[in-house]
Amino acid sequence: MMQLEQWHQIRLQDIPPSPWKNGGGTTQELVCWPTPSNWVWRMSVAQVASDGPFSEFKGVERWFAVLSGNGVALEFPGRREVLGALDPVLHFSGQTPCMCSLTNGPTVDFNLMTQGVLADMKRIHCVDFERNFPAHRTMAIYVIEAGGHIMIDQQPHALVAESLYWARLERDTHVALHGVHALLIQLETNQ
Repeated sequence: MMQLEQWHQIRLQDIPPSPWKNGGGTTQELVCWPTPSNWVWRMSVAQVASDGPFSEFKGVERWFAVLSGNGVALEFPGRREVLGALDPVLHFSGQTPCMCSLTNGPTVDFNLMTQGVLADMKRIHCVDFERNFPAHRTMAIYVIEAGGHIMIDQQPHALVAESLYWARLERDTHVALHGVHALLIQLETNQ
């Protein structure tokens, strides 16, 4: 039986922000796996202070969610997406040009990027959620707001806001979220 204490926990407040070269914001890199210079998946939180283009990443899939602020408008070739802090996660190719415009002031956003990895990220907003997750998959939960709890194999655990919890599941694991505002991430990796 896997306990939450066996998961990696990364608190946002412990990660120093790195300013962008264009001066439009900062990034707090939560985790790059397996290494920062040679990652196959990467999770980060960005503080976006001004309008500007997203960096292009060839061969990378991206998932994007607004955590706080009044949201953003993302302009892609042929389509426009407007996202706020309660909207579903947006998935797009990292090589697709994207212009980001702030809706009304700065936002804080979560980014998942993968290279050659099957992945999924969804927002769970204060609804009961239960699922069995198969072994040999990496799971992560980013807790957006305080409140609620998680049950792992029927054992309850409290969650800390603005924290990322992640683990590689060694066995099939039952996860239930109750009253939590979080992002739930699954990654299928070979290691």
